[in-house]
Amino acid sequence: MIAWTCQKAAFCSPTSRSRQWGLPLFAITSLLCAAGMASGADLSQAVVRQKVNVVTLAPNLTGEAHSAAPGAVIHDENVVRTGTESRAELEFTDLTLARLGSNSIFSFDAKARAMNFTQGAVLFSKPTNSGAIQLRSGAISGAITGSTGFISTVPLEGIGKAGHTRSHGKGTTTLVGMLEGKIHGGARWTDSGGREHTSPFRLGPGDMLMARPDGPPHFAQFDIPRFLKTSPLVKGFTAPLPNAAELDRAVADYESDERRGFIDKTNVMVSSRPHYISFVGYLPLDVVAQLRNENPGFLDVGSTGIIRGQLIWTTSADLDLHLTLPNGQEVSFRNVSITFNNGRAIAMLDHDNLGSTIDVQPNIRVENIVVNGIPLSGLYSFIVNSFNTSNRTDSFTLRVFYNGHLQVFNGSLGNGQNSPPVIVQVPHR
Repeated sequence: MIAWTCQKAAFCSPTSRSRQWGLPLFAITSLLCAAGMASGADLSQAVVRQKVNVVTLAPNLTGEAHSAAPGAVIHDENVVRTGTESRAELEFTDLTLARLGSNSIFSFDAKARAMNFTQGAVLFSKPTNSGAIQLRSGAISGAITGSTGFISTVPLEGIGKAGHTRSHGKGTTTLVGMLEGKIHGGARWTDSGGREHTSPFRLGPGDMLMARPDGPPHFAQFDIPRFLKTSPLVKGFTAPLPNAAELDRAVADYESDERRGFIDKTNVMVSSRPHYISFVGYLPLDVVAQLRNENPGFLDVGSTGIIRGQLIWTTSADLDLHLTLPNGQEVSFRNVSITFNNGRAIAMLDHDNLGSTIDVQPNIRVENIVVNGIPLSGLYSFIVNSFNTSNRTDSFTLRVFYNGHLQVFNGSLGNGQNSPPVIVQVPHR
């Protein structure tokens, strides 16, 4: 997991500071690749175990393709494509599986221990306790060890306004979901001012991330039992999936969370064109639950979450949003990403502002903190700190949203002052 921690310090009022958002993507990629090399994960070649309808194999992306028969061997940098109403199952030397849905493009890099998903829907399954490999698709780069999940990449033109994120008509939308195990990595995106960002993420069973190049990633939960019962990426192949015990445990945990009210089943139209739901294996629209893009009154800056806090102000002051978690850890510019609850939840400052940037014209500045996954029970405390200002006071608005309830606090702060806390209480499970 890409996470940074530091000791909590008393608030002070220096005139300047330096903020570190974390490792750039090339550093994330290098670390993930190094982990894969050290593990001995074997992606030297794969074999076509099953094919349905049109499946082709080419030496590279531009090379001439020919039909791939069952038993065909796929080597480093070879490209596998599936046609309409087609699918294929590939098995690597270390028993890692890749199941390709319709209109998919897939390749792998043996030296980097990396699978590349260029287009379409792919279910991946890596044996428990096996070495790490890297997954690449669209704006996503992540690492897994023993895990089962899916990745889907479709053109932005095919998604329209999915997740209420603005589209410039370029690039792709990538969805990553985990059935069991974990994936951690980074999502690259560029804001409206042309600034490049990498948002770290960590997903566990039932978690899904939607990433686009023109905005921060969105998080959701999906219905694991329904996926396993209905997806052609599962039901459309003869062999059972590996990691059966882990999948059974993930289903039991999901059903337990659902019974206890930790999953808010909400039908979500994630596409204005229903046939593009193929990115999760041709599932009905109600498979996706808890896509938190309905937060009332929030500006379209930063991402949504199970818990969300957004700070808004209109002066050049450097105001800061802080979140203290139930375990005492604090999310702020000093520590922008924290994984907690045994890796089942992540809290992130995914939009920072030193006061010098206008996020929304004519003069609005924004900071945004989100919590995703399955949070710890207990108190989540948001406060605002005036880090540095030349004004006597600066007015602000803090919005905090959780479980359908919005809290709004309006206040003003002088240099170095803290606001009263706005508190969210997550009940005991």
